[in-house]
Amino acid sequence: MNSYKNRTVLVTGGSGFIGANLVRSLINQSAKVHLFLRPKAKIWRLTEIIKKTKIYNVDITDKQSIEKAIIKIKPQVIFHLAVYGAYPQQTNLGATIKTNIIGTVNLLEAIKNSQTVLVNTGTSSEYGCKNKPMKETDSLEPAFFYAASKAATSYLCRIFSQQFNQPIITLRPFSIYGDWEEPERFVPTIINSCLKKQPIKLVAGKQVRDWLYVEDITRAYLMAGERSDLRGEIFNIGSGKQVLVSKVARKIIKLINNPVPVKIGAYKPRQWEANNWQADISKAKKILSWEPKYNLEQGLKKTIAWWGNAGKAR
Repeated sequence: MNSYKNRTVLVTGGSGFIGANLVRSLINQSAKVHLFLRPKAKIWRLTEIIKKTKIYNVDITDKQSIEKAIIKIKPQVIFHLAVYGAYPQQTNLGATIKTNIIGTVNLLEAIKNSQTVLVNTGTSSEYGCKNKPMKETDSLEPAFFYAASKAATSYLCRIFSQQFNQPIITLRPFSIYGDWEEPERFVPTIINSCLKKQPIKLVAGKQVRDWLYVEDITRAYLMAGERSDLRGEIFNIGSGKQVLVSKVARKIIKLINNPVPVKIGAYKPRQWEANNWQADISKAKKILSWEPKYNLEQGLKKTIAWWGNAGKAR
């Protein structure tokens, strides 16, 4: 597949975990990659490839700057991954609303009446807690501000797409892990603890996630960006299976083969933790012809190998 060769593509949030993996895939397909980066964005994930992209130091909350840049770039596809509030330390509600909602609206208005394909990024947290696999037709019951802001943008993108006949798609990622993930996140933390022979601390209970290796979601973005025929569609992007958090930790320990003690109950669970978190991915399979290539063990093996080489210095 090399469908992005010489295509003009814009990525917001390209310095983030998923964004940086997507940028690499686009460069590998010889796309003309443009990035919106905040002036103080951390670009450690892009250091060796940034010269292969065109950088625009703009803030997506600045409507005029966005419009000027879009006119100059004339993107055929926009992958919108810029967010605020996804991490515990990002607690500013005003910044969450400005970045996630106002920033998305600015992008939408900048491409109105064009045929630019926009792939928006939602989150599985929009659904809130359910007692069955989550479907795109389920009611949204977000339990915290970030999830609520993403639910708002999902609705805005769908309505904007339908009202202005604009090719806009929203992907709702579940629990993504893999190369270039933040060292403080769950999977890298467990890997690092094993490599350093340090105890692993977990919350008590039966918390689960639907885990997906990052290469699989990158491929989903690329496939969605090709679909100029879709209007306002939303797709769950996960494995379709839920696995206990504790089981993932033990699987990593087994794969690294470096036994360390596991302390269950070392942390208190967050108020929105659930014992059921699973994607129904039948819509993505049917319409996008997408499904995961990697099972959990395969994805963890690739992540461990990456972390043991490029990742350990991060």
